[in-house]
Amino acid sequence: MAKPLIACDLWDLTLPTPPPHSRLYCLPPVGLGTADVESLTGYLARLAQAHSVRTRILVLHELAPLWGRGRLCQPVNNGLSAFWKSEAPALNGTRRWACDGVQALETLTGRRDLRALTLLPWAVGLSSHGLLRRHQAWCPACYAAWQQSGQTIYEPLVWALEIVQFCPHHQRQLSDRCPRAPCRQRVPVLAPGSRPGYCPRCDGWLGSEPGTDLRPAFAPAQLAWQAWVVEQVGALLASAATATTLPRWQNLAEAINLYIERACGDQAATLARRVPVSCSAVSSWRQGRHKPELEMLLRLAHLFGTSPVRLLTEGAAAVNFAHPAVPLPALAPGKARRPRRPFNAPATRQALEAVLAREEQPPPSLRQVARRLGYVVSPLYRHCADLCAAISARYMAAEKARGQARLHRLATEVRQAVVQLHAQDKYPSAGRVATLLSAPGAIRHPVALAARREALRQLGCES
Repeated sequence: MAKPLIACDLWDLTLPTPPPHSRLYCLPPVGLGTADVESLTGYLARLAQAHSVRTRILVLHELAPLWGRGRLCQPVNNGLSAFWKSEAPALNGTRRWACDGVQALETLTGRRDLRALTLLPWAVGLSSHGLLRRHQAWCPACYAAWQQSGQTIYEPLVWALEIVQFCPHHQRQLSDRCPRAPCRQRVPVLAPGSRPGYCPRCDGWLGSEPGTDLRPAFAPAQLAWQAWVVEQVGALLASAATATTLPRWQNLAEAINLYIERACGDQAATLARRVPVSCSAVSSWRQGRHKPELEMLLRLAHLFGTSPVRLLTEGAAAVNFAHPAVPLPALAPGKARRPRRPFNAPATRQALEAVLAREEQPPPSLRQVARRLGYVVSPLYRHCADLCAAISARYMAAEKARGQARLHRLATEVRQAVVQLHAQDKYPSAGRVATLLSAPGAIRHPVALAARREALRQLGCES
């Protein structure tokens, strides 16, 4: 008896269109959506390590062209030194460098979640002032535990925040200097040879050795405050990848106004004393003219009995008036308000006139003069604009003259090197000339190249 035929679905043998390939590995970030999410600078260093290249090569050949900053690639007056020192830490922050870093790395890796490795999701409510460290901090015990268990060594974003001084996992203070002798230096946030867990200067391991004392370096009150700070900052970072409600700057202003009205008797000075900050700072927050620093946002949230996340997303509804009034810890010495120094306009004008009359060589810059007088530049310009302009003009003229003299010395040195090599019956190539210069790299300067060509023409070596 014949078996009945079974109808089968037709197979579609058309090959699916593959997704476009990314130029770099689609490296997954560590800790995405958690309080220990990776920082963008650490991700960049891990990406370079995954491609077996130095971080400098990755920045120079892949990121700089996408950033459109040609100065980073110039052979002379290279801007990379300033990038490592001043601009690389800002990749983790809330401003233009963070936006450009995220966009470039997402273009190269094909990922769409790298924004959560920065503070960009909360840029609307955070001031960039006092937000990020200028040097790296880390927990040696975390590094040692990750290495022992075979986990990925990385740099959490929470370590990059200036207010965080404490590791909640090991109850100890973060380190900020290389433990290896004779290095003992601060570790940059990003360097040409950065590797997570290692000092880029001496290549030493930053994790703790067995038997290292891991006791906290905080008093009990400081320890409790730091534990609360790390908890709230961790919630802020964790919610960046999953937040459904966007933060609004108006939310914070509404919460401040409501608290002043109900808990301070409609007196802004009362809130200013409790934080503590100046009355002008509270006024600027209420009117939306300035954003508070992260530490001030945390102190406001603690005072309002809520969290920074709720404060920025829910506003006045997050204020808990039933929260007991717990005194806030004192500000760190560097954060304490300094008494305002009255500006003595007649005496300052007389001092500036004396600076101009002295004819110092080399002439000081306006910033140096302001430092001598104990002021910053802005009040000097506000009260003595004519004298400030004269001091600045004299300084800039002197700097221009020094630069021209330096280029003249370089051209003379190049011509002498060309003549010396020609007298030795050696062709004065650029490489040979460079070996005779006090700064060999200066041979790439346009003035040096022009001086070499002119000397060759005069010697008849080259048309």
